[in-house]
Amino acid sequence: MNAMEPNAPRRIKLGDLLNGTIVKSIGGRRFAIACKGVPNGWKVELHTRRPESINPGAQGTFWVAKVSPLQGSVLVHDGDFGRLPISDAMRPRYLAAISALLADGDVTADELSDAHSMVLRIEKTNQADWLTVWRLFGEPGTGDVKELLAAIAAIRVARKDNPQSLLKLRGLLKEKHGPMLQSAVLRLG
Repeated sequence: MNAMEPNAPRRIKLGDLLNGTIVKSIGGRRFAIACKGVPNGWKVELHTRRPESINPGAQGTFWVAKVSPLQGSVLVHDGDFGRLPISDAMRPRYLAAISALLADGDVTADELSDAHSMVLRIEKTNQADWLTVWRLFGEPGTGDVKELLAAIAAIRVARKDNPQSLLKLRGLLKEKHGPMLQSAVLRLG
C-alpha cells in the first residue's frame, strides 16, 4: 500500500498533534489515552507535568514526544514544556557554538560545552526547548544525534589532551554533520 492511498497508515513524528480521550491513570503522572490518530493496536501514553488537571473521559490535544514503532507505542505530552522556543539568552550562544564547530579557527571550551548541551537536550528530551532544537537541526535520527554528541566529545577531549588531532576531528565532524550544522546556523540567524 502506498502512502498516498487513503487507507495507508499515517506516519507519526515528533511534535505532531494528536486528539484523544483520557482513559485512565496508569500511575503518577502517566495516563492512558485513546486516540484515532495512531495505527490500530498502538498504545498512547500521556506524561503530564500537571496530573491534577487530568480527568478521565476528558478530551484533549497532545503533542508527540516519542514514537516507539517496535513497541507499538506513542508518548505524548500536554503543555508546551519541551517545545518552547529557544530563549533570547540561548540563541546567540547556540549560534556561536554551531558557527565555531563549522569554522576553521579555534573553538573554545564554552562553545564546545554549549554545542554539546544543545545536542544533548535532543537526546535526553528533558529541556524546555528540546523539540525546537531537534527541528533546528533538521529532525535528525537518534543515530545522527549520538554520532554528533560523540564527535563533539572527541573534540573536547582532544582540545585538552591531544591538540594535534583537532584538525582531523573537526574535519570529520564537518564532513559528516556540516550540512545539518549549516542549516541550523541559517535557521538561527
